[in-house]
Amino acid sequence: MTIHIPKDLESSIEAAVDRGDFASVDDAMAEAARLLVRELGRKPSPLQDREGPSDPLLGLMRDDVELMDEIVADAYRNRRDDQGREFDL
Repeated sequence: MTIHIPKDLESSIEAAVDRGDFASVDDAMAEAARLLVRELGRKPSPLQDREGPSDPLLGLMRDDVELMDEIVADAYRNRRDDQGREFDL
């Protein structure tokens, strides 16, 4: 297999080998490939995204973290402001 990477990445990999972090560039690239495969295994493929997540709420939490933070903050504000409210159970 032949790969082409930007010069800055190539320099970083060679520096890691020179520091002794890896025995060779091949070892460094093998570790990089392992990390990539592991990370890709955690994420749905683009084809899975077309069909939509099985649970829309979980999809929202993953895809729009800032919006979820706003929703939670708003809920806490409302709860704090409504402390005197009585509920019939």
